[in-house]
Amino acid sequence: MEETENTENTAVEPERAVKPKKEKKEKKGLFSDAVDHSLLIYVILASLCGIVAVNSASAGIEGHYRYVIVQSAAFLLGMAAMTALTFFNYKYLDKLRFVFLGAAVALLAVVLVIGKIRGGTQGWLAVGPLNLQPAEIAKLCFIITMSCHLARVHESVNKPKTLIFLLLHLGIYVGLILLQPDFGTAMVFVVIFCAELFFAGISLKYVFGTLGAAALASPIIWFLLKPHQRGRLLSFINPESDPTGTGYHVLQSKLAMGSGQIWGRGYLKGPQTQYGYLPERQTDFIFSSIGEEFGFVGCVIIAALLFLIIYRCFKDAVDSRHEPMGMFICVGVGAMMFFHTFENIGMCLGLMPITGIPLPFVSYGGSSMLTCCAAIGLVQSVITRRRRTKFDI
Repeated sequence: MEETENTENTAVEPERAVKPKKEKKEKKGLFSDAVDHSLLIYVILASLCGIVAVNSASAGIEGHYRYVIVQSAAFLLGMAAMTALTFFNYKYLDKLRFVFLGAAVALLAVVLVIGKIRGGTQGWLAVGPLNLQPAEIAKLCFIITMSCHLARVHESVNKPKTLIFLLLHLGIYVGLILLQPDFGTAMVFVVIFCAELFFAGISLKYVFGTLGAAALASPIIWFLLKPHQRGRLLSFINPESDPTGTGYHVLQSKLAMGSGQIWGRGYLKGPQTQYGYLPERQTDFIFSSIGEEFGFVGCVIIAALLFLIIYRCFKDAVDSRHEPMGMFICVGVGAMMFFHTFENIGMCLGLMPITGIPLPFVSYGGSSMLTCCAAIGLVQSVITRRRRTKFDI
């Protein structure tokens, strides 16, 4: 009887059907795991801060809502361009490198003929009610064409013949920019070029040789500068020497930033900004306007967002070192953002000469906003290609 009971107790229960686990749906679009979400968030936050700052900086200008509308529209178009480029295979750009070169040269040549003059620079094209700055588009074209060029020759970058052709490539862009003349924008191209050469492994002998040649050529460059450009450099050294002329911009900028102290005077309450004492307050000196109304804290937040964007670009460049073209694109974009940020903030603080270079994502300007967003789109394209390849493996 006991054996019968044990047999009944140990009877095998029927196996339960195991339900298959539901596979997680792959996120698409900008929510995809292949996208650098940190970089995307920093860009959106910086752009939104820029729109808020433009609204205040242009408040005292007649029809100031136009500035806010244009900046907002440029941001939305820029986000659309960024999204499209994020999921575009950047390697196809190599086949179009001569198209980008031709387009950039054509735009820079046309502006020399029919362009509008502002601040002594013939650098704007009137497109209906809007003003297009071809130099901004040319920066993006240069990053693409130079990255394609270096991807092909980076292993022989220290050969004189290779360097000569690379310098000729740079010279096409810089030469046309200097004819406007726009020395500040020309420097952006030089910085992008030097950064990409550094990542390509350029020898230090060329670096020191270039620095020496630049020092020797500085007197010649000085005499080639236009009077207003010399004035800007002299005002940088001693703005008090001409407080109502060339030094006016720097002095008003420093006064605005200093009056903001730690927390600022309050939104729409900065006298230098609202009463129009601060020149170019919605474009070149918008960082000074932010310093006046949001103080040191506001400046730190904007600077932190921009330097986080720059950090992500260079980090992605290092992570993409096994894909030369992708690495050089990330380096070029990071170098462009770095020089714009460093020069603009330094200019507002009186630590750098006035060059008219906008603050990325913050300064008013449709061309600048579209270019910056498209540039980040290229970086995202490099990231998504690398991560998708990694996931596939």
